[in-house]
Amino acid sequence: MPSINVGLDCRNWASSGSDGYTSTTASNNAVYSYKYSGGTDGNGNVDDTVGTGNLAITVTINADERYVVNGVSFTGDIESQLSSAPGNSPTSVIINDSDSQTGSGYYTVSVRDTSANCTFPCDPTVTNKPR
Repeated sequence: MPSINVGLDCRNWASSGSDGYTSTTASNNAVYSYKYSGGTDGNGNVDDTVGTGNLAITVTINADERYVVNGVSFTGDIESQLSSAPGNSPTSVIINDSDSQTGSGYYTVSVRDTSANCTFPCDPTVTNKPR
């Protein structure tokens, strides 16, 4: 089974706008920011070729240990091809893409800040391209 790694850095403050981070609002209305690395574009996004077999995307939070994976949700026209499973630690999750048809979708990793007891969303894309 092919696999690819994605890193996720999280901070409990807003992006400056030029630092490569994306600002997001947490469940407690505080502003956090995140930045993905890895994937096929270096920014956490993943392009897959249809028909090459299930792709395992391992997302690992590379930040302060207070940040853990709270869950994963999916949207987009390949939503039915995406699923998730716990990773080997509270800071990782495995996204599985069956890549049986073309299209794009998003996986949103919900991150929990265990110090502030809140969650915030982080979402890159997965695109299944034709051969």
